[in-house]
Amino acid sequence: MPVATRRTRAAAVSLFIALSAVTMTVRAGASSADIPDYEIVSDRSDSNSNDKGADVTCPHGTRVVGAGAEITGASGTVVIDEVIPTTYTVSAYGVETDEGTSASWDIRAWAVCGDPDESTRIRSRSAPPNGQIPVTVTCDPGEFLLGTGYQLEGARGTASLVYLIPQLNSVSGHAANRYPATSTDWTLRVFAICAEDPPPGLWIYSATSPVSTSGSKPIDTDCRGADDRQVVLGTGFSIHDGGGEVTLDYLIPTNDTVLTRATAMEPLNRYWSVTAYAICAWED
Repeated sequence: MPVATRRTRAAAVSLFIALSAVTMTVRAGASSADIPDYEIVSDRSDSNSNDKGADVTCPHGTRVVGAGAEITGASGTVVIDEVIPTTYTVSAYGVETDEGTSASWDIRAWAVCGDPDESTRIRSRSAPPNGQIPVTVTCDPGEFLLGTGYQLEGARGTASLVYLIPQLNSVSGHAANRYPATSTDWTLRVFAICAEDPPPGLWIYSATSPVSTSGSKPIDTDCRGADDRQVVLGTGFSIHDGGGEVTLDYLIPTNDTVLTRATAMEPLNRYWSVTAYAICAWED
């Protein structure tokens, strides 16, 4: 491995289904833009049992086109509270759940870097406070989505992200409280990394894990086009029927695959699954 009223919930489910159906149909035509100086970098925090973050910076001359994060040593007991992309950096932060853990764990921030003709822009939008409301960030007209990110402001482990679904020129996110009675004094902010010109072969792939009551589910999705010339730019995921009680362990971009795993915070007597999304394009 490389260095939530009923109406609101019904609306969220409808949006989730619609986005899932659309994702596989989006495509951008080839252009003169590509992703030169493509490289994936990461940096890891110290290992202990405290809430903590990690930051990674793209090599000189490149900028962030995609982001991810990874928790090691504490599956299901730590919420990845944020994965925030800026032009040149990615920051990730982990917060222990109410139960906490005495285990030592760390968090790693991942950045997909490149030099797409300096055309990237970071867009963001926050959901209204005190409510589990889906939020969509749309790139400006003529722009295309390369990567994603999010931040749970003020949740401190009491809520987790349910989905972060990329489309051709937008990304939609939704978070939920772990327990219905939990205070909703937090806000979800979603980030979109947009570009003026689409890289050649821009396409979004997804794969879904089996549906079961299993406590932990890994799923990977590959770039599968153009005779293996495609590489991963951005990431996304969605947790189906987790009820806010399943949290992301990792969302890792590798050269041609997005690695994803989610784990229940406690044993679940329901069937659930997780989907991984990969935004891919030709490297050159």
